[in-house]
Amino acid sequence: MEFSRKLFSSLTGSQADSKRVAEDAKIFSNESFAALRLNISNPNISTSVMKENMLRLIYGEMMGQDVQFGAIYALKLAQSGQTVAEKRAGYLTCYLLLHEGNELNIMLVNTLQKDLTSSNFHHVVVALVTLCNMTLPDVIPSMVSHVLAALSHTQESVRKRALIALKNFYTLDKNLIAPYLDQIKKSLYDSEPSVMSAVLGLFAVVVQDYAKEMKGLVPVLIKILQQVIDGKLPKGYSYHGTSAPWIQIRCLQIMARLGQRDLSASKAMTPVVIGAFHKARQGVDAAFAILFEVIRTLNTFHPSVILELCRFKDMARNPLLIILKFATSSNQNLKYLGISMLCQVQPNAWSDAWWSDDLLLAVVQALESRDETIQRRALDLLYRMLTIDNSENIIERLVHAFYQQQDPIEKKDEKEVYGYMKHMHHKPSSPRGHVPNRKEKVLSQILDAAERFGKSEEWYLDLLFDLLDRGGNTVTMQIVEQVMRVFEKGGFANRLVIVTLNSQ
Repeated sequence: MEFSRKLFSSLTGSQADSKRVAEDAKIFSNESFAALRLNISNPNISTSVMKENMLRLIYGEMMGQDVQFGAIYALKLAQSGQTVAEKRAGYLTCYLLLHEGNELNIMLVNTLQKDLTSSNFHHVVVALVTLCNMTLPDVIPSMVSHVLAALSHTQESVRKRALIALKNFYTLDKNLIAPYLDQIKKSLYDSEPSVMSAVLGLFAVVVQDYAKEMKGLVPVLIKILQQVIDGKLPKGYSYHGTSAPWIQIRCLQIMARLGQRDLSASKAMTPVVIGAFHKARQGVDAAFAILFEVIRTLNTFHPSVILELCRFKDMARNPLLIILKFATSSNQNLKYLGISMLCQVQPNAWSDAWWSDDLLLAVVQALESRDETIQRRALDLLYRMLTIDNSENIIERLVHAFYQQQDPIEKKDEKEVYGYMKHMHHKPSSPRGHVPNRKEKVLSQILDAAERFGKSEEWYLDLLFDLLDRGGNTVTMQIVEQVMRVFEKGGFANRLVIVTLNSQ
């Protein structure tokens, strides 16, 4: 931690002066790097001086300079560093300079394995911190067995970081970690809350893919959450009077997935979730996040759970009644939270027991809010409230919002970003899937609503033409093909659609 503070200070401490940019250009000139190259190649240089040189390399990388020549020296510093700060500087520089397929990666593997098996637990921690951020596919597979072995280390800081590293591995390739889930589950029983928190963070991700295999965790999750609610964790884990909020949130996230479409598991977990709700009602700040997760979790459980709870008119048994407090708040952040809570409620759970005129007024005011984020969230809520009776008004409101949205970034801007990343010697990360922008999301909502509640094929076609005419680049041929498939299902002649589109 001390090294991180010093590194940050050394790299950013003098950036307040606007003249610094021009000075940097002079400092990191070709002559300067030639001198640096000569300096770090000196075999008699001390590791402390080498660390300072690594910091200059890191800064040069930040400034867009080609500092690949320093990779081998960074590896040597990671291998021979006498202090934790020196080894961390070496590993950090390796992380920045080494990429997939680099012939030096095999040396990095050997260095990491050596530190992971070191008797000095500080060296083990440094190696694990490096692996927590590692993305090299030709390095990670060789590390899995060593990281798993670290789960039984005597130092809690090692066990905790081993779990964080495993989470990183899982996000990169879940097949690397899936065979060892039973071994990892044992960390839930660790006596150190920090280790327990780390494994919950891992399982909050894993449960999305392996919910069936993790059903057996229901009893231990109930026990953990109950212990937190009862205040049995050390005071150091409390935040503004809320006991271990992140542990509670992760437990609730895992429970939500385990209880989905499982009535027995949902019923078993509901009492402790309600207990977390009542405890969080007494708090502020982080407690509000727990309240949101409680609402989301109960509505993700088997539908019969929330249908049973929403019948009651007292907050002791119906957590949905807390929503009014936030949705009608004069604080914009709390109002957003309240509208977001409403968006989590299952459509079939809306009832007069908790829905009121005040809540309806709050939604209407949110739609007219000058705060764009609240207005957007209210539109999402409107979409969830769609029925055959209100569909025409809601679709009209969504269409108006669609036209108000700005067009997405032009392709040329993406090329500029790619060129910059290439200049910085980095390959742009390839997204796992296209993340729709706001305008695309609203368009998807309009088309879905129109498909389900459209008055006629003629009305549907008129809407499409209007979107094509005024929708800009957001309405693509893929969208048109999607609409044509809708007409095909309804018996509408594709030929007529094609002819009409060609005439536009």
